[in-house]
Amino acid sequence: MHVLFYLPVVTPWWFDAIVAPIIRIMARDAKVSVLVPPMWRGTGIGAGQLARCADLETVDWYILDGEDHPRLRTSAADEADLIALVNDIGADLTLCRSADLATPALFPGIVRFIMEGAAPPFATDPATVWLPDTLFDHAMMPPIEPAARARIDALFRPWWDDAHARFGPPDRDAFLARAGLPQGRKLIGLPLEYEHEEMFFAQHYSFPSNIALIDEIADRIDDDTILAVTNHPLNEVHCDNAPLHAAIATHGGKVRMVPAIDGPGGATMKLARYCDGMIVGNSKSFGGCAFFGTPMLRLSRFRTGGWMNAYDAFDPFAAAIDAGTARAADPADALSWFALHLIDHVFDPATPGLTAADLIDRVANSVNEARWQAGAARLPRLPLRAAA
Repeated sequence: MHVLFYLPVVTPWWFDAIVAPIIRIMARDAKVSVLVPPMWRGTGIGAGQLARCADLETVDWYILDGEDHPRLRTSAADEADLIALVNDIGADLTLCRSADLATPALFPGIVRFIMEGAAPPFATDPATVWLPDTLFDHAMMPPIEPAARARIDALFRPWWDDAHARFGPPDRDAFLARAGLPQGRKLIGLPLEYEHEEMFFAQHYSFPSNIALIDEIADRIDDDTILAVTNHPLNEVHCDNAPLHAAIATHGGKVRMVPAIDGPGGATMKLARYCDGMIVGNSKSFGGCAFFGTPMLRLSRFRTGGWMNAYDAFDPFAAAIDAGTARAADPADALSWFALHLIDHVFDPATPGLTAADLIDRVANSVNEARWQAGAARLPRLPLRAAA
């Protein structure tokens, strides 16, 4: 087995915490090649990352440091030299940390992406990941036999019931007061996307900016509706939010920013619980809609699992909210999706004893009951975002 790591948008933290451990696992039993650019706009790796991998003597490293290496972050599909190199390497499996779909589609063998394992409102470790075949197909349910589904549902049920219990009885009035939102108005939630310069996945957003999205929705809601916005936690840390707040202010109270509640992501999960409907792009915040049964409008070029019953256009979504008939995720399917994702699909690269065969099995088999006991053992008491 020859495994290629194609990493044009890996960040140094991602490389150290997630990708390097996977490289080490694969290198024990497989031939490994790594294609990665030098640092630029927060992505790529530097001398420190390479030094910490100096003992991996059997790994072939290709530092893509040509003058046009910044283009790798968006699309390198027309980079003939790169494609020729990848074909020369001829890997059986490519694991990508890439914001570009067109280039990996030209690679030989099987291609998978290394993506965050987050599933709000469950607060998974930031180093947990999974290996889907694309970037943002959310809530897709893999084929599973009814008997196996019943078994994983039963295995996950204690965490599911415990999570709902820890959120406690709903108290919308208390949330509105805490969030500074008026009572007696319809509430549409809008969690914003990350907009820092390192976020090359932004090329897949449906709007050119968070401000453009807010302006579009604000112009389409009626005076009985509030658009309640939550900022991405990393925007708060790394970005200048003054233009965002100024743009919100132009809408004269029709748009409100919900302040941080109960830690990173907490305000979004509270909002997902109490809003009349939520608008989601490629954000993992869709998990809050699945968990709480909140109607959702998905504005994305990617697929959404049918069991989410998501809307894909604003007008029918808004009309259904007005009529009180908005559809939401099927709760039985929601339980099964969270169970499969958290127990079967997600893994921690630092897990002792994890082998190349284990990782290759995750690529080959979207469901494998042999993974379930170990997967469940990682979840003794999953923390929650914004519980209670």
